[in-house]
Amino acid sequence: MTAVETGWHCLGPAEDYRDGRPHPIEAFGTKLVAFADRRGEIRILDARCPHMGGDLSYGSVVGDTLDCPIHRWRWDGNGEAAGGSPHPTPTRAWPTLERDHLLFVWHDPEDGPAPSNPR
Repeated sequence: MTAVETGWHCLGPAEDYRDGRPHPIEAFGTKLVAFADRRGEIRILDARCPHMGGDLSYGSVVGDTLDCPIHRWRWDGNGEAAGGSPHPTPTRAWPTLERDHLLFVWHDPEDGPAPSNPR
């Protein structure tokens, strides 16, 4: 297993994620999913649905939420259950940053917070 450095990691051009679809991302030893909300803000969540393990990257974007392909439960960009779920189980939301038209995601193996004023 390779250690991954703490910091902001570039995922490519931000515009690539603003097409109304969920995008799978393999990073940091896990699968993530990126999607843009109605304002165009790109959000990243763990791709594994906390209910039954469905892959959220096969779901659909509905307004500001991501819809699970298995039971149609939804999560907002903060990882909070936003509809369909009788049990509001959150999923992990990853901090994102756009700079110079590029999308970055924050990773810290010790789960430290992203800096409020990144360089």
